[in-house]
Amino acid sequence: MKASRLKKRHAALCAAAALQLGWACLAAAQLPLPADAVRLTTSEIVAAFSNVRDEGQVQDGRGGGAVNYWFVDGRFRSEWRTKTGSGTVTGHWRAAADSRCVVIASGLPEREGVEECTPIYRQGEAYMSVNSAGFVHGLHTLSPINTAADNRP
Repeated sequence: MKASRLKKRHAALCAAAALQLGWACLAAAQLPLPADAVRLTTSEIVAAFSNVRDEGQVQDGRGGGAVNYWFVDGRFRSEWRTKTGSGTVTGHWRAAADSRCVVIASGLPEREGVEECTPIYRQGEAYMSVNSAGFVHGLHTLSPINTAADNRP
């Protein structure tokens, strides 16, 4: 396959994968998972992501990011942004088989109702989500949800 065709195919696949959270995707470098990153267990994911505000920075995207809210009752809301747009995705989450699973309810009609599960890793205080190729998708900084605005659906 010619290099330009391979780049176009990679960009298309990456963009399709990134659609689940509304982020644009970069057809270039992939950030490898650090060797000392530790995969979280199901119970560790529940403990870490229940009722938190998550500032996510996409590593396999074009400068995109999101503020995600992971509620203890299983709801989530993602307020994403890129250089070309922004939006809100809502749905439900759970932890299973040492992965965080999401089902989108609104915001991305083509992804609604489909459960997708991804492993979460931790390195010190940094959390990382991983894409299907095993590279870092996002870097996540967690803080408690503590305002009425954070708790809206």
